[in-house]
Amino acid sequence: MSLPKMRNIVSAKEDKHDDYGFRIFTEMGMPLCSDDFWGMKHDLPEMPAWVNDVHNKFTGRCYLFGTGPSLTGQLPLLGALKEAKTFTCNRMAKWKDLPFTPWLHCVTEPAPFIRWGVGVLPQYDYPAAQNRVACIWYRVSAPGWLWLPKAPDDVQVRWQSYWGTQPELPPVPTAWASPLTIGQLALWMGFTELFLLGCDTTQTGQAWDPVYGRTQQKRNIRSIIECAERAYRDVTRAGRILRDCTPGGRLNVEGAIPYVSLQEVLPI
Repeated sequence: MSLPKMRNIVSAKEDKHDDYGFRIFTEMGMPLCSDDFWGMKHDLPEMPAWVNDVHNKFTGRCYLFGTGPSLTGQLPLLGALKEAKTFTCNRMAKWKDLPFTPWLHCVTEPAPFIRWGVGVLPQYDYPAAQNRVACIWYRVSAPGWLWLPKAPDDVQVRWQSYWGTQPELPPVPTAWASPLTIGQLALWMGFTELFLLGCDTTQTGQAWDPVYGRTQQKRNIRSIIECAERAYRDVTRAGRILRDCTPGGRLNVEGAIPYVSLQEVLPI
């Protein structure tokens, strides 16, 4: 009797499955612990003051936006979110049909920040947003931006849990998708119900170009789904709510986060 040959995952170039993108880890070098800020304590002895200032300052619902093409079909409903706590991310300013000004706009990857955080690439900025948060692992001093420390990318939600409901907040682990990653800040702020929109979790399609729009870099969808499943479990255990309002989105289709229609959860 011979056992099936195990697939050796080395790199995305060798893996033809479209779900794996280009970032696949060859091993899990489990890094230190949250008490040591994942080994960042030497350079980051404490979180920026604003992070502690917003702890549990809010409650109720917030809406976390990706930039997926499903948003175009929900456009008639989005106007109801003008007064809601909305989180957008990355290149959302390219979508000129968005019928509200974001309450908080974020970027959770380092590449858009130039000269080690002194500036940000224009396509990732959203100057009209009420708040702008840079969630990366080195300090950001770009005008108008707040810096939320992020752990190195080997610290991931699927392994080190989903943060924001605990008494302390370390540099946040990556969830491989910006709305999921920044959701940890939403929990830390005190929001009790988190709803995802535009999280189609595909390699193609954007709100501003549903057919031909592409992600800047091919994403590792399997990692996103695993992080989403862990996030849902951790949020539920904390007595809060996480749902996906993305019609046909892979996070709900594959069972990582339950689906609810946006119409059911619009502001009361």
